[in-house]
Amino acid sequence: MDFTADEYAARDADRLREILSGPPVTWVFLGDSITQGVTHTHGHRGYVEHFAERVRGELGRRGDAVVNSGVSGATTEDLLPEFHWRAGRFAPDVVFVMFGTNDMLAGEDGVRGFRYRLDQIVQRSRDVGATVVLQTPPAVLEDGGRGPGLVALYAEAVREVGRDLGVLVVDHAAAWEAAASESGDGVAPGGWLDDTFHPGARGHHELTLTLLSALGIADADSPVCSLQVDDAVRASA
Repeated sequence: MDFTADEYAARDADRLREILSGPPVTWVFLGDSITQGVTHTHGHRGYVEHFAERVRGELGRRGDAVVNSGVSGATTEDLLPEFHWRAGRFAPDVVFVMFGTNDMLAGEDGVRGFRYRLDQIVQRSRDVGATVVLQTPPAVLEDGGRGPGLVALYAEAVREVGRDLGVLVVDHAAAWEAAASESGDGVAPGGWLDDTFHPGARGHHELTLTLLSALGIADADSPVCSLQVDDAVRASA
């Protein structure tokens, strides 16, 4: 049976609530180097690791499996032929999808294809029985083929897919933009990025807080959410 976008959104919200109060499940994270969490956290946890600690540790869901299938340098185009290996074979209950930072190297002309491929990723995830959560990419500085203007275009494409297909969107791009505006910084608050486009340890913690809030499982008093990450944990430190 086909569902409308609104029906999918309502169903997925119900399923996420049921998942968080039910038996053990498998969470799969798809993405690029930001999701993989390599190098730029300098030995600190990435956002997927923080998520696992919050869910499996603090919420007591010890039987849950959290699978990080992020691959450095990956794009949505890379993922599609590898979907089974990186997601389907795990029989995921929830699939998180964060792409765009590398896809944007295709420029403005690449947005349409990016949007189509995101649609395909959502459909394939649903075909294996998973609830999907889309995530917009965080801010980047101007750096050759990447820049704030392109982040805005690709983040909006993620939001459009979310609206059209009834998928929850965790909007990191909007959260980082709001934080930068509040702090008086141009694109991202100081210390959140390790270079021009990779979040550092502080940036990964901020990604975690936005994700947990969107899922309704943030708690300001929890060790994960209240963690103070030194902005100086960067490549120059």
